[in-house]
Amino acid sequence: MDVITAIRRERGRYRVTVSEQEDVLVSASLMRERPLQEGQPIDLEEYDNWLMVRQYRHALDRAVGYLAARARSRHEVEAKLLQAGYRPCTVEMALYKLEREGLLNDADFAQQWVEARAGRKLGRSRIARELRHKGVSAEEAEAALEQIDDEEQLAGAIALAEKTASRMKPGEDRRRAAARIQAMLARRGYGWDVVKEAVRHALDDDGDEL
Repeated sequence: MDVITAIRRERGRYRVTVSEQEDVLVSASLMRERPLQEGQPIDLEEYDNWLMVRQYRHALDRAVGYLAARARSRHEVEAKLLQAGYRPCTVEMALYKLEREGLLNDADFAQQWVEARAGRKLGRSRIARELRHKGVSAEEAEAALEQIDDEEQLAGAIALAEKTASRMKPGEDRRRAAARIQAMLARRGYGWDVVKEAVRHALDDDGDEL
């Protein structure tokens, strides 16, 4: 059986260290309900179950609040709940409930994210990286990315390239201007073919030197 090796109070809750390996965050109210002491043996699985019964509803309400603020992926909600101090078993139960009720759906989230980010003139590869960062699976991300229209991507890149080109100083070297536009579009996630075409439009170039 594990042993409580340290208890530290921090900002209205307690950090309970179990066997010098794992920290459990416990609210002051739950610590009063079931006091713990250093050196006390503890069955961590049993204690997790005890916490889950008491934390589940609060964790679920907090997750709903996160989703009310904006759409989020499962990974994002999970990370926020864990950061707030809920135990993994409590978090898993809350996520299961949200998914079962249709409030948490990575496929829907990915579709919304792609639509919004493409609307802000970001390229396919940049959006794909963002979805990976948010924990969306490769399959769900790819399905969402299929909605991106190639012509709209090119139109967006051309608009950005022309805006940048309009700031060229009189007599500025065209190669340098082209390189600056290319770098800007690459940062926004556009593929090379789109970048090359956008630069050609913006600089009225035949593309031979790009």
